[in-house]
Amino acid sequence: DDDDDDDDDDVEPGKMRVSEIKAELDMRGITYADCFEKESLVERLEEARATGKASPEILEKFNRQRLEQTFREEKLDTMKDDDIDKVLANDGNLPGGMSPDMMKKLMGNPEIMALLQNPKMQEAMQLMMTGGREDLEKSLAA
Repeated sequence: DDDDDDDDDDVEPGKMRVSEIKAELDMRGITYADCFEKESLVERLEEARATGKASPEILEKFNRQRLEQTFREEKLDTMKDDDIDKVLANDGNLPGGMSPDMMKKLMGNPEIMALLQNPKMQEAMQLMMTGGREDLEKSLAA
């Protein structure tokens, strides 16, 4: 039975319903108004997953939570499963392709957490989320 659960987490876009594809594209902040067939929606989602494109709102939410917890003098060293589930894609990963377990491990590392708050790092993450790897590489080369 556990094997069946794992299979459900990794749904290929071609096997998803149109409404599910659109929901994941919405979550990633990817427009699909020009897609009129399921095939074009599938291609758009596959491209978004492959390039790691996602809505930068995820970063904004992280920053907001971080700030609120700083004011309350709480430590943000773990992420609640409910928070992770809200942003999981149908492939079982976070937008950008990171697994929830990897995100939890990274958040447990204070050095990584400090880097994630760095404005330059946040700018790089936003570039990756909105423009993909090509835009990030162009920015780094400039």
